[in-house]
Amino acid sequence: MKIIAGCARNAELLSPPDLGVRPTAVRSRKALFDSIGAKMDGAAVLDLFSGSGALGLEAASRGAAEILMIELDPRHIPVIEQNIQIVQKTGAASAITLINADVLDLPRYSKRISHADYIFADPPYARSGELFQNLLTKPRFREDFAGAQLFWEIPDTPGAAGAFINSPALKNWQLREFAGTRFLVGTVAEPPLK
Repeated sequence: MKIIAGCARNAELLSPPDLGVRPTAVRSRKALFDSIGAKMDGAAVLDLFSGSGALGLEAASRGAAEILMIELDPRHIPVIEQNIQIVQKTGAASAITLINADVLDLPRYSKRISHADYIFADPPYARSGELFQNLLTKPRFREDFAGAQLFWEIPDTPGAAGAFINSPALKNWQLREFAGTRFLVGTVAEPPLK
């Protein structure tokens, strides 16, 4: 698994062995980041369900200024830390913070980043719909990350997209395919006025 573009181009990342990590396919990652283009330069990025860290570190290689990576499984943390070092040795200057936490535990991390321009989420497919609903119904998520562009990887099982569409927490949402991988893409909406 390699970084595709930027200062860390072709850097080989490690993957947690036998831990059920399913990194976003290289072709899909390339198509997704190519769709963002130069807007990644100087951006603040929230990488949820980091796994190997590939999405956040691709952003670092492409010039993101600030990256917050959240991973629940403590066995993944040493691998992500090594991958951060690999990318930083190539000259990536991003401020990268890695937190071992549940993405639903927003108080643990939401104030650890100045804001988020982009949010990447590649959760375990078996719980993806449930995690999406639980996270996006939390008022704090919308308060802290309103205006961020969310890219949520959709499971490849038939009918899976139904759990993700029509969320009031997302504006201008659409299902997009990046080199064979489907994502729900939308802008996090402001919470309703109290």
